[in-house]
Amino acid sequence: MVQVWDDHGGNGLLGVGEIATLAHLARLLRALRRRHGRARDDTPLTYRELAVRTGWAHGIIGDYFSGKRLPPTDRFDVLVRLLGATLAEQGAFATARDRVEESRRRDRSWTVAPRELPRDVGMFTGREEHLAELDSRLSLPNRAAVTVVTGGPAVGKTALAVHWAHRVAGLFPDGCLFGDLGGSSRPLDPGQALSGFLRSLGHAHEHGRVTELAARFRSLLAGRRMLVLLDDAHSAEQVRPLLPGGRSCVVLVTSRDRLSGLVARDGADRMEIGRLTGDEAGTLFGNLVGERARVEPRVVARLVDQCARLPLAVRVAAELAASRPEASLSELFRTGSE
Repeated sequence: MVQVWDDHGGNGLLGVGEIATLAHLARLLRALRRRHGRARDDTPLTYRELAVRTGWAHGIIGDYFSGKRLPPTDRFDVLVRLLGATLAEQGAFATARDRVEESRRRDRSWTVAPRELPRDVGMFTGREEHLAELDSRLSLPNRAAVTVVTGGPAVGKTALAVHWAHRVAGLFPDGCLFGDLGGSSRPLDPGQALSGFLRSLGHAHEHGRVTELAARFRSLLAGRRMLVLLDDAHSAEQVRPLLPGGRSCVVLVTSRDRLSGLVARDGADRMEIGRLTGDEAGTLFGNLVGERARVEPRVVARLVDQCARLPLAVRVAAELAASRPEASLSELFRTGSE
C-alpha cells in the first residue's frame, strides 16, 4: 500500500487506500507538499509559487489544500506531479481522488435539488411558435447551451421564459436555478448572484473574487442536468460569470439588450419576441374576463390595440373589467362607436 508521511511533523503515515473524504485528500496534498519541500532542502512551495507554475488562481489552489474544493482530474494529476509523486504514487493517488469524487456524488444524490422558478403565469396565452422553438432546441444534437430571449419592455419575455421553464422542469432532475439580475436600473453584481446560487447548491458562506466564485459554480454544475434561468440581464459581462462550463445544463436569459457579446463570444442563440398578435391579445383578455368579452368582440379588438397588444397592459385592462362586473366593456373603456 502506498503511504505518505503526514503533515504533522513526520511521525505518522498516511495510507492512500484509507482516503475516503475530501478532507483526507487535502491532507494527502499537504503531506506531499511538505515532503517535496524536504526533498529539495527548502520550504514547501507556496500557493503563489504553485499558481505561477500552473497558471491557476492561488485562491483556488488554497481551496484544494484546505479541502474546500475537489481538484478536477487533470488538475489533480498536474499537482501531484509538481509535488514529486512517483509513477506508482500517481496511479494510487488518482484512484483515491476518484474514490472521493464517487463518494461525494453519492452524497449529493441525497440532497434536495433546488426548484427556484417563480410561479407560472396564470392564463398564459399565445407564443406557441416561440415555445415550440425552445422545445426544439433541447433536442438538437449540437444545441447551444445558452438561449437569449430578447425584446422590448413589457412584451412578456419573463412570462414566456418562466412558462416554458415550468413545462420542461421535469427534464432537469438536478433542479432549476433562478436569478433576477435587475436590468439596467438596478443591475445585480455577478458575485452576489453567484453567492446566491452557491447557497442554493448547499455551499453557504462562499467568499472570494467573482472569478473564484464562478469557478466553484462551474465545478458544482459539472455533469449535472440543471436549468438556469437568468431574468432581466443588463449586459453580457454580467451574465458570463453565471454560465456553467459544460453543455449538460441549459441556460435561458431574458434581456431588453440583444446581448451580442454572448452570441458572438459564447455561442448563445438569440430569440426575439414582439407584441402579441391581435388574436392572441384578444384571447388573453377573453380568458381573463369571460363572457363579456365574447359579447363585445369589436370592443375587445379595439381595446387590445389601445393596449399596444402588450400582455401586461392587457392584463391590467382585464383586471379593471373584472373589478366592475356590472358595467359593459364599452362603458368602461369608451373605445368608440361600433
